[in-house]
Amino acid sequence: MRNALQDQLLKAGLVKDKQVKEAQKQKQQTQRQQPGRRAPQASAAQRQAEAAAQQKAARDKALNAEREARAARKALDAQILQLVQQHRRPHNDGDDPYSFVDGSRIKRVYVTAPTREALARGEYGIVRLRNRYFVVTAEGAAAVRERSPEHLVVLNQDAPASDDAAYAEHPIPDDLMW
Repeated sequence: MRNALQDQLLKAGLVKDKQVKEAQKQKQQTQRQQPGRRAPQASAAQRQAEAAAQQKAARDKALNAEREARAARKALDAQILQLVQQHRRPHNDGDDPYSFVDGSRIKRVYVTAPTREALARGEYGIVRLRNRYFVVTAEGAAAVRERSPEHLVVLNQDAPASDDAAYAEHPIPDDLMW
């Protein structure tokens, strides 16, 4: 846009149209290059909106992390269930109770005599999944331990021999009835 002075100078013939355009172009360039130009300050409403957006982003991030953790737990439970199904041994078909400690409580499953002996020798283990107990092979119990040690309840392992000769004559039985 031209101002009135430029129009008057053009009519008088003192400047040419090309010179006016160059002057406008230089004016625009200098305005762009000025370092002192500032953006208008944000109002209080804009600052509150930005703070609310940041809070929402943080809340969304926490919810996503919780959702991912839930999905990871669900995937782990699915893996444990698959391992239990592959290595499961029947245990509710016997009359002999096998007692074991789960946390601070004493639990029991009913097994046959050979299964009870295998549990005592460490050939079988007991896994807790979804508030139920399953008798699995030692390989299955070891695989469960690798993925989630809190699911493995019982896996008897051979204890290292002690050097104490006084107790060598008195072995401790693993199959005591409680």
